[in-house]
Amino acid sequence: MTTTGQLKASVRNAHGKGVARKLRAQGKIPGIVYGRGKDNVMLALDPGELRKAMDPARKLNTFFKLDIDGAGAESCIIADYQMDPVRDDFLHVDFLRVDPEVEVFVKIPVRYTGRSAGVVAGGKLKTTRREVRIAAKPHEIPVEMVVDVTPLNGGDKLRFGDLPLENARLLENPEIVVALVEMPKADKSAAADDPKGKKK
Repeated sequence: MTTTGQLKASVRNAHGKGVARKLRAQGKIPGIVYGRGKDNVMLALDPGELRKAMDPARKLNTFFKLDIDGAGAESCIIADYQMDPVRDDFLHVDFLRVDPEVEVFVKIPVRYTGRSAGVVAGGKLKTTRREVRIAAKPHEIPVEMVVDVTPLNGGDKLRFGDLPLENARLLENPEIVVALVEMPKADKSAAADDPKGKKK
């Protein structure tokens, strides 16, 4: 499934902290679009419209069609952004121009599902990664990498290379362990107290 965020923006000719404050007072935020050998274009856009244009699942990895007044439409993704740490509002957004048919490098979240057989048997599940670097076409960026730990027994491991990834390429070492189940170690003191365990 391909998802494109339709978003409008206008060109701004001035920059600086004073300009940014005035924009925010008007309910807008500053932004910029760059890349692919074209000139940088400074933008003003509505942060509410930006959130509405985002794919609910892909969020910051949404593939945007940015309609810029006076400069035409651009295919782009979010390359960087600034957020208000208190209100969690966008303060500034950088858009990167992309070719819809050329891969981009992004990070997607890793989500763990299921309850492993090893955990049911008394083991402890350990997970190592919360995100993974991948390459994919802008309109085919996976929402997430799902790690089903259900089949893992005690001592079993799952590596990046064991996991399916549709319409994308893994940019991590496939041998990196993503999840493993550790079983509790035998209680040596209990073994020492066991008459059968004493040396003759």
